[in-house]
Amino acid sequence: MHIPFKTALITGSSRGIGRGIAVKLATEGVKKIAVHYRTRKAEAETTVSQVKSAGAMGVLVQGDVSDASVAENIVKEAAEKLGGCDIFIHSVIPPLEEIYEHALSTEVPLAKWQLAFDTQARAFFVCARTAAKYMTGGGRILAITYSPGGRTGGWQPWVGMGSAKAALDSIARYFAVALGRHGITVNTVSPGCSDETTVLSQTPQAVQDALKDWAEAGWTPMRRRCAPADVADVCALLCSNEARFVTGQAVSVDGGSSLMNPDFPLSLQVPA
Repeated sequence: MHIPFKTALITGSSRGIGRGIAVKLATEGVKKIAVHYRTRKAEAETTVSQVKSAGAMGVLVQGDVSDASVAENIVKEAAEKLGGCDIFIHSVIPPLEEIYEHALSTEVPLAKWQLAFDTQARAFFVCARTAAKYMTGGGRILAITYSPGGRTGGWQPWVGMGSAKAALDSIARYFAVALGRHGITVNTVSPGCSDETTVLSQTPQAVQDALKDWAEAGWTPMRRRCAPADVADVCALLCSNEARFVTGQAVSVDGGSSLMNPDFPLSLQVPA
C-alpha cells in the first residue's frame, strides 16, 4: 500500500478513532498532519506526540465545527500550517451529553438534534469543499459515519446523529461526483459497535459490558467490538494509491455485524 499524499487534516482527532487515523497515516508516510480538537487540548497534544513518534510532523488546530465559519477557518488554518491539505477526514463527535437524550425520538430536544446536524452534515459539507480547493494534485476526503443509524429507527435516542450521519453519507456521494474529475475521491467509513476507547467510554459501565457481551456472543461474527485501529487501517487503505478508483462508497468496518438477521434468534443463525 502506498499513500502518495503528504498533508492531512483529521477533525476530532484528539482521541479515539480520530487519533487512531492520525497515527496510522503518519505510520504510512503522510509527512504533515493537523490534529483538530475543540476543548481537549491535552489529549490533542498526546495525539501530536504519537504522530511525531510515527515519523510525521504534527500541528494543532482548534475550533468548534458546529459553527460553519469556524469550520471553514479550521481547514484554512490547517492548510496554511501544513502547506496544503491533500487528505481531509471528518471524525468529529461531540461529548455524549450534548447530543444524547434517553427518550423517544419525538421527545429528543431540538437543540441536541440540531447540534448533531451542525457537527456532522453541515460541518462536513463546509470542511470537505473547503479542503478540496487545496487538493491541486488529487486528494482524499473521508468521513466517519454510522450507516445503521440511517437505515433503522430502533435506537430512538440516536435520531439526531442517525439522521445526520445518513445526510453525511449522501453528501459524500454528491461530492464524489463533483470532485472525481479532479482526481479526488470521497468515501465514508462506518464503524461497528466500538470499544471503550471511543464515545462508548462516556456511557455507564453496564452499557459497555452489554455491548461487549453482545458482540462476543456472535452478533458480530468476528466475536469482538470494533477498535480504532480497525477503522484507521481502512481509512489508510482508502487514502492509498491502490484505492484511487474507489469513490462515493460507504464502507462498513463492523466485523460482519451488519450481515446478521435481527428477525431470528442467534442460535438459529449460527448453530453451535
